[in-house]
Amino acid sequence: MRVVSGLARGHKLISAEGEGIRPTSDKVKEAIFSSLGGKVYNACFLDLFSGSGAMGIEALSRDCSYAAFVEINKAHADVIRQNINHVIKAIPGANYDVFNLDAFEAINMLSKNGKKFDIIFVDPPYGKDEYFSILEKIFTAGVLNENGLLVIENAKENPEPSSKYFNIVKSKQYGKTAVYFMESM
Repeated sequence: MRVVSGLARGHKLISAEGEGIRPTSDKVKEAIFSSLGGKVYNACFLDLFSGSGAMGIEALSRDCSYAAFVEINKAHADVIRQNINHVIKAIPGANYDVFNLDAFEAINMLSKNGKKFDIIFVDPPYGKDEYFSILEKIFTAGVLNENGLLVIENAKENPEPSSKYFNIVKSKQYGKTAVYFMESM
């Protein structure tokens, strides 16, 4: 696993060991960021269920203005910090926070602090339908900017995300992985 483009291109990242760890592959990461294109530049990026932090680090490498990493598992949050420390010299002035919190708690906290995001990446553990309730939480907390974009990663055999608040505007499959791009209705 590595940073695929931008200022920290080529830097290797580590992943936490253990059950349920499923880092986004470099191929899928590259495809997602290719689809996002220039939307990442100067954007505020929220990486929910961060795992290794690879998606938020990729956003920082591609000149997003701020990245928030949310990971409930302390060992994984420590891996995110290690990965950031490894690439930080290549990304001068990187602005980020790592929150060792449950995704719902983090959204509440970010909302109370007036944080809004241009891109929210949601990659909950496969086999759980958490993304249905997380979409509602994102909407009700108001943490997605008006023209913001949600990017949902999940197993392709799982049902596609649905919400009365967001429409799927694009979807792609990469092997066993499905990626959905969603906007507010």
